[in-house]
Amino acid sequence: MQGFSSEFKSPEHYILDITYRIWELRGLELIHDWYSYDCPVKTPMSVSVGVEPVIAGTQATLDQFPDRELLADDIIVGDWDERVFYSSHRVRSPCHHIGDGLFGAPTGLAVTMLTIADCICEADKIVDEYLVRDNCGVAIQLGIEPELQVARMIELGNTDGQTSADDLVARWSDSVRVHGDAAVAEVAIQAYHKRLTGDHSWVEHYDRALRFEGSGASLVHGLTGLQAWDQERFGGLSEPVLTIHHVIVRADANKPVRIALRWSVKAKHDRVSMFGPAVDAEVALLGASHFELRDGKILNEWMIFDELSLYAQLMHRAGA
Repeated sequence: MQGFSSEFKSPEHYILDITYRIWELRGLELIHDWYSYDCPVKTPMSVSVGVEPVIAGTQATLDQFPDRELLADDIIVGDWDERVFYSSHRVRSPCHHIGDGLFGAPTGLAVTMLTIADCICEADKIVDEYLVRDNCGVAIQLGIEPELQVARMIELGNTDGQTSADDLVARWSDSVRVHGDAAVAEVAIQAYHKRLTGDHSWVEHYDRALRFEGSGASLVHGLTGLQAWDQERFGGLSEPVLTIHHVIVRADANKPVRIALRWSVKAKHDRVSMFGPAVDAEVALLGASHFELRDGKILNEWMIFDELSLYAQLMHRAGA
């Protein structure tokens, strides 16, 4: 790993170690060492540039959830040239709501956060980051109605739900990169195209024993459960346009074939859905997903797009 400290033996080691030392050892000052001074951090709700917003955001989360652990479900690393690598890091974070902050007064309740962080790393630093956390799932676990949580975030200035769908998609875009065998990724890409358009042949891309984790702290087993999950979330959307922004395919020894996708969907929310009444306006979902295959079909899937972002967009569009 040229340009990286000799203490890091692999990209996975780098991601694991800096995450642990920043979050669990409370080494917030180390963010100066491991983020570039102009690093952009993009989420479905916001964009920040530079080290100080990263430090402030990390501190704010720790103030609310001081016992938060960051447990790496997986780190899917794209092809790299010893100087630069791309990683998609799926993190599961058990913790307790102990402090005041974005989610209101402390409840003491236990929650588990699910996050996917896509990072471009160069010369010992993260130089670009796309971050999706299931904030809606956190609110639900705390007994907070998503609409009330979004209203609180709007009041505090913690959402840019007024941003246009086109600008949100542009936020998630860069030069499309495909790491690994692009043909293998088609099972996931085609499944998403079909699920969004109501083409029931999406089932041919999935193993019957599917285990699916999705936004809203959702856990689904089997194809019937996934169909119901999709209907709740995508049933209000028409004319969906799926864009794949980044693809990693890994086929490592002694592991299932793994796929990481960063994606967006632009659509009209012109029918009633779990997110609210029909609003004849365009919205965008910014998401990231991980997959594990068995015999060429999807056996395990994790899909996050932070449903609070869609609630926020619809609240702003309805009030426009």
